[in-house]
Amino acid sequence: MSAIQLPKSVPELIRLIARHGKRALLVSGVDATADKIAAGKVIIDVTGVNPLNEIEQNRDKITIGTGINLGRLAREAMGENGLLRQAASLIANPLVRNKVTLIQALDPMSPYFDITTPLALLDAKVKLQSGTGKRTLSIRDYVEAAAKGLKKGEIPVSVEFTKLPADQKVGFFRVARMGGKSSVSAAAKMKLVRTVCISPELVVSSLTLVPVRAKSAEKEIVGKPANEFSIKKAAESAASDILDIAKKDNSYERTLIEITVARTLRSIMEGSIPV
Repeated sequence: MSAIQLPKSVPELIRLIARHGKRALLVSGVDATADKIAAGKVIIDVTGVNPLNEIEQNRDKITIGTGINLGRLAREAMGENGLLRQAASLIANPLVRNKVTLIQALDPMSPYFDITTPLALLDAKVKLQSGTGKRTLSIRDYVEAAAKGLKKGEIPVSVEFTKLPADQKVGFFRVARMGGKSSVSAAAKMKLVRTVCISPELVVSSLTLVPVRAKSAEKEIVGKPANEFSIKKAAESAASDILDIAKKDNSYERTLIEITVARTLRSIMEGSIPV
């Protein structure tokens, strides 16, 4: 059998993944022979599986195939006002961005799993398919299911979300923990009317597998002018929320969360903060 497999359909891809399991390494949109193949790995090039390589808009619904790589996501994502583009650019550096598929990023063991943070903010749904059927899960339910283990041969084939209104401003930031083995990430969206924050939503991923909505942090900025004081209060509240949920009180983790949330909010508000 060839070291590089070239499926042309989703069912064919599913059969290959079921057969090779963790030995399977998925690539898309790059020359699969350009890099040395690790011993024991089976390269599966999903470029020819058309449904997995499409980014489509149908009225207000955006569908992104999971076969696309993070480089394409950073260049071509639509309907998210730049949120997924920011996230893909920050999560994967330019040397690997074009080699990592969204399928790989959606694996809880992946170093690129922070892509689920902006997807949670977008209230995305994940469509899955296996040799025995299809199902659709919310991104949060998907994260929990993936952590426990999906069905044999089951893969996420697309993510879907509702197009954001044009006046929604968005932000994303990520900080790696010491050693680079894990990270803290945050995603936010809001409207800014003059300098006032309207309908803010903030999602944070740290210590918990499923990204968490930081509602107390949102209360610190809703209806208030954008300024460093409100950003600081929101960051502190978000850190307290996450640490309470995780039942931990770690000063290092608190600092990372506060930095991440503050940078995320500042990226949205900085044009409105008085100098």
